[in-house]
Amino acid sequence: MEMLRGQRIAVTGHTSGIGKEIYEYCQFHGADVKGYSRSNGFDLRVGGDDIINDILKFDADIVFNHAWVPRAQNKILKILHTQWKKYNNKVIINTGSATCYYSIGADIYEKDKAELRDYCIKSATEYPHINKCRIHNVSMGWTNSKILEGVPDGDYYIDPYEAALILINLVQPQNYVMSEVVVNSRFRPLKDMVQLRDQATANVLKDLGDKIEGN
Repeated sequence: MEMLRGQRIAVTGHTSGIGKEIYEYCQFHGADVKGYSRSNGFDLRVGGDDIINDILKFDADIVFNHAWVPRAQNKILKILHTQWKKYNNKVIINTGSATCYYSIGADIYEKDKAELRDYCIKSATEYPHINKCRIHNVSMGWTNSKILEGVPDGDYYIDPYEAALILINLVQPQNYVMSEVVVNSRFRPLKDMVQLRDQATANVLKDLGDKIEGN
């Protein structure tokens, strides 16, 4: 995508899954890409302030606000969007979750993702006459990433590369505002979804330690 060439792009959670695919795709297409994850000293679990400050210092043109930790992903969106309200060359693309439309019992996660979605939808009524920074949210269904480790039948889920392309395509200038996009994997029987939820929750808890309960 020629649109990416020379752009300064920030990607949170860039070492695996969708974030890794975004990072590598943008890098391959000539962008100046900077990733933010524990692998290079940016730990979203401590609140995200260091990531926000570094993205502002980097003066990113495009931010893929992908990684989730309780409250931190929403904080990144709101602060960057407020800081960049005067700039019409800034784009923030958020990875949301389709579970904010059909609950699976992951209360904190679903609440954060619903807030992310609602913020982006509301911002569309203020773009570009009040806030010039363009923002999008993609409420993504189950994706074949590390959150589903231990869950069988991966063919049911969205491929991370395909999910990344959906997000990346929102970079292109538009004559309309796609503030919210819903992308679902193929649905499974309810009993399978319970197993899926429980395993995904266990994987998230293992990754975050006690940070979910502490927020």
